[in-house]
Amino acid sequence: MDGCIFCQIIAREAPAPILAENEQIIVFLSLERHPLIVPKRHVRDIYALSDDLGAAIMREAIRLARAVKAGLRCDGVYLAQANEPAAGQDVFHFHLHIYPSWHGDRYGIHHLDAAPEVQARIAAALRPI
Repeated sequence: MDGCIFCQIIAREAPAPILAENEQIIVFLSLERHPLIVPKRHVRDIYALSDDLGAAIMREAIRLARAVKAGLRCDGVYLAQANEPAAGQDVFHFHLHIYPSWHGDRYGIHHLDAAPEVQARIAAALRPI
């Protein structure tokens, strides 16, 4: 879809550290350096998500949550997904956030260091997924 940053990342027209992908989904690090699970086909929100694609996303979320916990040695994992502006959706291509969380984080949301060497270390820790 024209102007969709996630579609541009999927098409390799915009940069993003890609951690995994298959025929249905792609996983990359967000600007805040936590993983996002995104369907390769443009799906605006959860209301347009098919049952099969939703199941594929959740299978990947389970796998990725385990990898985040082990790779980053965090205390927990927080999943988040928003639909429509009233809920805070700002990129209108379905995506599921996987936030690593440590004791003391507010609401489990932890923004990781954006330095390139930290980004590379995060990607390397999650690469075995």
